[in-house]
Amino acid sequence: MDAFTRDWNSARFVYRFGNGRSLLRKQTHRSRQLAFHDQQRERAAAAARHIPWPVLSATRNQYLEWQEFYHWARSIMESEECIPDWLAKRLDEMCPGFLSREKRLAKTSKEAAQVPVRLGQWIDEHIFGFAQQAGWLPAITYYAVREPRYQRASVCWSETVKEWRKAKPAEYPSLEQWVAQAARCNDTKRLLPRIRKEREGFQRVEPSRLQQAVARYIEWEALAYWARAAFEHSRPVLNQVARELDARCPGFLGLAAREDHQSRRMPLDWAYLMVWIRDHFFRDAKAEGWYDAVVLTARMHPRTIRTMEYADHCDEVWNGGLPEPFPSFEAWRRDADRYVDVTST
Repeated sequence: MDAFTRDWNSARFVYRFGNGRSLLRKQTHRSRQLAFHDQQRERAAAAARHIPWPVLSATRNQYLEWQEFYHWARSIMESEECIPDWLAKRLDEMCPGFLSREKRLAKTSKEAAQVPVRLGQWIDEHIFGFAQQAGWLPAITYYAVREPRYQRASVCWSETVKEWRKAKPAEYPSLEQWVAQAARCNDTKRLLPRIRKEREGFQRVEPSRLQQAVARYIEWEALAYWARAAFEHSRPVLNQVARELDARCPGFLGLAAREDHQSRRMPLDWAYLMVWIRDHFFRDAKAEGWYDAVVLTARMHPRTIRTMEYADHCDEVWNGGLPEPFPSFEAWRRDADRYVDVTST
């Protein structure tokens, strides 16, 4: 078995969107843990389906910025065991009404100790109240806390509190200085060993380079989703799809035809195309050991998830066939970006 065949076979399991299908439901010996994770993911996905993906993405990024502010302020409050005057001024600017409310609530030392935690609750209720009231804040928090940026802020908060309680700094860092410090933290430090190993690739690439690769990957994966129906329901592949693939992936269909002629039993499908794309357009990431970081980041991106859901929606609407005329990739991509679920409750 050659390398391409082996990788194609493994892709049908490693790309846990399956062959481009929706969320994984198969349970293993870790069924309870996986079932709980799947339930969380399903709830987040269900809440997110009603919101355009650019809104989800922008709100998630805004949430991450506020979580950095929250962890910075919390690290100082817990180190000082009080709120310094200069920090109180900043809190009044950023979170008007929070401290006045806390003065009414924190009547005992035990209640006062919970002020840093309640800051996070206040942010959810007041800054992101629009998402909370509409029922899709769980989707934002689910995806945000799995971002390396959030994990780094959490690690930095834990480490700075420990350090500052031992030796109080002459001057606390500004928010901007603290965020820069957090960016250098190991975001896998507090994760389970299994997950930490999965994320080793993130340490081998600069964040900006990773984000560029993720954007390209998301676009290539969308092409594979668009072609999926044609792979499954048309032999030979529709001329329109074949022309698009020849233009974007020269040599792919020729390879597929040779493999089929040699009876390798490798059907032309989503996973087959994604392995080909990886080997031709992500060679550097694969060779340098950070291709998994590209895939993991893309999986959690709202645009990826929405594209996957739109592809499944098309399968349902087309009812096992192909529409006439078959949409161009540009038109299909545009519709995928606009897609929201208006039927589920």
